[in-house]
Amino acid sequence: MIILDVFSHFPGEFKILETCISAIVAFALGVVWYHPKIVGQEASAMIEQETKGFKPGPFFYVVALFFWFVTSSVYTFLISFLEPTSTQELLSLSTFLWVGFVLPVSLLNGLFSGKKLTVIGVDSSYFLAGLYLFAVIHDVI
Repeated sequence: MIILDVFSHFPGEFKILETCISAIVAFALGVVWYHPKIVGQEASAMIEQETKGFKPGPFFYVVALFFWFVTSSVYTFLISFLEPTSTQELLSLSTFLWVGFVLPVSLLNGLFSGKKLTVIGVDSSYFLAGLYLFAVIHDVI
């Protein structure tokens, strides 16, 4: 398949198992993360107010899982180029990606759409946790 030929242009071996596990675990974290007992009643009420009671259907979960696969694939490509040698280096990469790409976009999007900082923080920190899971999974497997 032509799309899979892109993997031959990257150094080392593309770690498909780690990529798939990372995406699935980060997605599953979201199911737990936004539960009122985890995020807290106050933050949960703010999220409910921000979304005006919108309940995503199965299509939205499929799309979310797809984008976690995209993010996990990019993360795997980056570590194949950078070749981090320790958990600390992987966690640092996750932090830099979050600070450089996720946090600014989350803040700009949230502030311009009128979201409360608590909601922005919950959403943004979920992505940081997902990136940290990527680091741990790539280190352990």
